[in-house]
Amino acid sequence: MGKHQAYTTDNSFFCMRCGNKGIPLARRESSRREAHHRKKLYCRFCKEEVNHIECRTLDEVELFKENFKNGVYIDEAEASVAYVRNSRVGQIHLGKAQG
Repeated sequence: MGKHQAYTTDNSFFCMRCGNKGIPLARRESSRREAHHRKKLYCRFCKEEVNHIECRTLDEVELFKENFKNGVYIDEAEASVAYVRNSRVGQIHLGKAQG
């Protein structure tokens, strides 16, 4: 790298729909997001694009798991899936868009 080294951390993302851990992403320390930031990512378990919750620490992971177990994310996850399915991007991804 150069004189100014960019420090990154791997952040975990958990699917709001199934609760499984998604693909981790590296973020620069200068580009940190707030706790439990939402990001729309493809879930390899649900087989579609769903909001994921970003967890940077073990405490945040435990809080996510507790909230998921208590059903906190059910409505938000379903709204996320419905939005993607009805959007033009979702239709292109699913091969349903018309020219």
